[in-house]
Amino acid sequence: MIKQLFRQRIEMLRNYAAQKGYDGLLFSRCENFSWVTFGARNRVLLNSEVGVAHVLLIEDRIYLMTNNIEKRRIEEIELDEDILPEIELVEYIWYKRLEDVFKAFISGKKILSDTGMLGTTDVSNEIDQMRLVLTEYELENYRKLGKDCDEVFSKVMPTLKPEMTELEVAARISLELMSKDIEPLLILVFGEESSMLYRHNLPRNVKVGNKVFVSICARRKGLIVSATRTVLFKRDEKWIEQHRRNCYVEACAIARSRPGKKLCEVFEAIRKSYAEVGVPYEWSLHHQGGLAGYKAREIIASEMTDYVLRPNNVAAWNPTITGTKSEDTVAITEEGFEILSYPTSSGWPCVEFKIDGFVIKRPDILILS
Repeated sequence: MIKQLFRQRIEMLRNYAAQKGYDGLLFSRCENFSWVTFGARNRVLLNSEVGVAHVLLIEDRIYLMTNNIEKRRIEEIELDEDILPEIELVEYIWYKRLEDVFKAFISGKKILSDTGMLGTTDVSNEIDQMRLVLTEYELENYRKLGKDCDEVFSKVMPTLKPEMTELEVAARISLELMSKDIEPLLILVFGEESSMLYRHNLPRNVKVGNKVFVSICARRKGLIVSATRTVLFKRDEKWIEQHRRNCYVEACAIARSRPGKKLCEVFEAIRKSYAEVGVPYEWSLHHQGGLAGYKAREIIASEMTDYVLRPNNVAAWNPTITGTKSEDTVAITEEGFEILSYPTSSGWPCVEFKIDGFVIKRPDILILS
């Protein structure tokens, strides 16, 4: 199946370049390399934006160009065996300048790219739009990733203790993610103190205290799951009630994320739901999330985002009320939605909401007392 999907994606990209009057397309950014190849990585550093391998579509050829350090790894590990025969690998010595490497391939030609480098025309904004509707193959990879992330939370969070530091919590989450071949792009740990101070708390050497919630952005095959889970070490009705109000806001976002709706309309529904639960201004203290995929947030929703939702978009909403957060990654379908990172198989306790005819389950607080 992946060979046919790859061919279809390449054909779509060739047609796109031809319609704009260009001879080819060059992909170098990490998210686009993964998208074009259905999951391969061209990075070495975890925080790379532009990778060490490039896909060049020109005439009827598909070139993958990389240096002699990376070629074997990319050929043997990164590329799916069904895609590999479709691609011509071009290897160059590691110290050679990219300008010299590409000269023989693109000199005198009009090339589009996702970076604008080497005299190409940057169309990264248009490529970003192409990534937003996923194939069923990609959604199945997303389901597996979401299920694994939920299992990591369910395994690690019940083992946490009030005397642990935020750094220790992050280390435990990271270990379990990596043991499942998942890259931890982001692990935020909000202890009792930090949750009241910062919306993005990078883990610190402070004890978590009586409550903690953990937010992750976790990547595999290029796709990124965002999710948050919360535990209390001593039952506290105030935090339980606030958490559930927070969950209601996210449930409203999920229910309103329907094909044909604009992101700005969902954003407005989120703002109204904050007012419904008695905190009308909390939305302004942090972004509310938006579309996800090969970037943690492909589009962050606001009153100005007019993107029209489609089936096979993926959303990750992350509403917060000071001290609490609710977040998961959700596929938008013709019939409704599928919560990828909180599957029906999850053992995590839930709270239910009935909104617009949907029953929406959100992860409740896990009480460890």
